[in-house]
Amino acid sequence: MPSNKPIFLIAFLCSGLTAMSQNGNEAFFAFREDGSPAGSLNRAAYFMHRVKENDTTYVCRFYQTTGPMIKCETYKDENLSIPHGRFAWYNKTGSLDSTGLVKNAKKDGYWEFRKPDGSMNMSIFFENGKHVWTRNFTTNITTYADGRILDLNSKSYKDSIAAIVDAIADKKPAEFKGGLKGWSNYIEKTLQTPGRFSGIAGRGARGRVVVSFTIDTEGRATDMYIDHSVEWSVDMETIRILKESPRWSPAMQNGKPVIYRHKQSVTFVVS
Repeated sequence: MPSNKPIFLIAFLCSGLTAMSQNGNEAFFAFREDGSPAGSLNRAAYFMHRVKENDTTYVCRFYQTTGPMIKCETYKDENLSIPHGRFAWYNKTGSLDSTGLVKNAKKDGYWEFRKPDGSMNMSIFFENGKHVWTRNFTTNITTYADGRILDLNSKSYKDSIAAIVDAIADKKPAEFKGGLKGWSNYIEKTLQTPGRFSGIAGRGARGRVVVSFTIDTEGRATDMYIDHSVEWSVDMETIRILKESPRWSPAMQNGKPVIYRHKQSVTFVVS
């Protein structure tokens, strides 16, 4: 089974592989333990679900055959040769281990690395593939690529943060129509427990998926990724209800719409 530890690795190219199942913009590929094609899910140790989101976004999610996600990779082209978008790796229980964005095959923006309990261990910021700084959450020290060190425990830093907090105190979070109750009602009415999960987990079983997503300046849910995975069908059902979500009222700051990061847990129950 492929490791979830490498920070950046193109695991395989789709050329030369035959899809186990293909329908429109989706395709499934089954693999044995050694990474060779299995041909059938019944003989597979894990599988990949490839989704064409648009002409420049191909999302590949790797799953344990009847368990949580292993990793997620995003590419710009059909041959999966240009990494572009979000990458994520998961531990054996389905909790997020690390994640970050890639732009034209170069790391770009924040990369997060979690501890086994889910808390932050380290974050690294990149600009066009170049390392800018690293923050250690245990020591609360940020080290810059040029050698500068910032102690986040220092009084001067805390004072500067307090000033920033005061400056953005008027920020209004994104809101779904009807508020929290309206959002909960939408999830309850839209959510369906997939038959695949029911067959795997059995009657009375529960599965809690946690998903992170961004509400953009136009109120659309974007950049959604699984924070805690349970199994392929319930993970995809969680993503579906977000994609089909009506638009939110975007977050506002200083009278202007701004992006807003949100996290949601969704519980599936097999009756």
